[in-house]
Amino acid sequence: MKKKAPLRLAPASATFLLGAGSLALVAAVVSNPAPAFQASLQGLQLWWQIVFPALLPFIMLSEILIAYGWVHALGVWLEPFMNRLFKLPGIGGWVLAMGMTTGFPGGAQAARQLHDQGELSAKDAGKLAALTHFCNPMLILIVIATGLMHETAAGYIILLIHWVSGLLVFLLLGRTSEKGRPAETSAEAPLANKPFKEQERRSLLYRSLQSAKRAHAKDGRSFGRLLGDSVTHAVQTLMMVGGYIIIFAVVIQIVSRLVPDGFPSYGLSGLFEVHLGAKDLSAASFMEGRLQWSVMSALLGFSGISAILQSMSVLRNTGIRWPHFTLVRLFHGVLAFAITWLVWPLVRFLPESASSVFNSRGELPANSGAVFNLWKVIPQMLQWQGMLLLIMLGCSTIFMLLLSVRKHSR
Repeated sequence: MKKKAPLRLAPASATFLLGAGSLALVAAVVSNPAPAFQASLQGLQLWWQIVFPALLPFIMLSEILIAYGWVHALGVWLEPFMNRLFKLPGIGGWVLAMGMTTGFPGGAQAARQLHDQGELSAKDAGKLAALTHFCNPMLILIVIATGLMHETAAGYIILLIHWVSGLLVFLLLGRTSEKGRPAETSAEAPLANKPFKEQERRSLLYRSLQSAKRAHAKDGRSFGRLLGDSVTHAVQTLMMVGGYIIIFAVVIQIVSRLVPDGFPSYGLSGLFEVHLGAKDLSAASFMEGRLQWSVMSALLGFSGISAILQSMSVLRNTGIRWPHFTLVRLFHGVLAFAITWLVWPLVRFLPESASSVFNSRGELPANSGAVFNLWKVIPQMLQWQGMLLLIMLGCSTIFMLLLSVRKHSR
């Protein structure tokens, strides 16, 4: 039986709805411009102090490493880990490290770069985007845990839960092919991404060097052109991300006029934009910290409509479908909430942080303060990225040793 095509809006209908929504947004802003202007400034501040430094150097670095073949060489070593655990090519290990250390849409951007180079199929790029859609760890540790909640030690638990729940949700939902998607043929898969068993005959070092050589020859750009392209592409991506953040900051302010007074502000802002949702949640009143942190973990797992659209926009040319991606995000939030609620009693065994960073709870500073300005922690983010890659390499080595022992035992 022939499968039905997924329901999609006709181009004319989509154009009409977007135009009507834009007109309504403009009318709402014109009717009360002062709050909308303040909201846009708040979104701009979040973009410049948190998102921009967290993504700019890493998007540039990713394109340079991909063009010179270093990511491809690393992918050969990570093939056992990524292929056996996530059913993805080894080259996706770099994308996973990008997503876990830079935050969204860093993983989606790295997946698109590999897809544009022909090293990832459209299906694998979409799966990698779902796997690597994480919040920036420095945002969780510095901005939320230390700056907003004043509980630094709890931030490490939330970060670990954020990572673990995201990986578990992908193992449960993300590894399966999306409904209606055709299976990838061997002609679509690049040579460097063939299963690990098909490349075992030659040494890892030889295959990694050859993979890097092929990738660099295929790219062919000089360093000067590559540097210019990396800056251009990174800035274009960040402008798109900044546009989403600013627009949704205004949308939150406008929609807040229509909701009842008893509706929690963090529920509305967290639905649209995770940074603003975390700020509102930190200032809300809760009976116990256990529930507040569980809701915070759920907001970080879902990431908000703005972050979802950012990743979808980056991968728009790969044919990624928003229902499956959004479903993974919803389950990520639910699982993160459940795990946080279960393990929260362990927090009492951690040393309490008595440092107070802000004078008032939940307030963003007007100037570029040291806490909310992530420009100063770029070296730490690079260290985290290197540590994650080393952990994945260690896991890949364990997989190879287990495979070798199994072969000799036969």
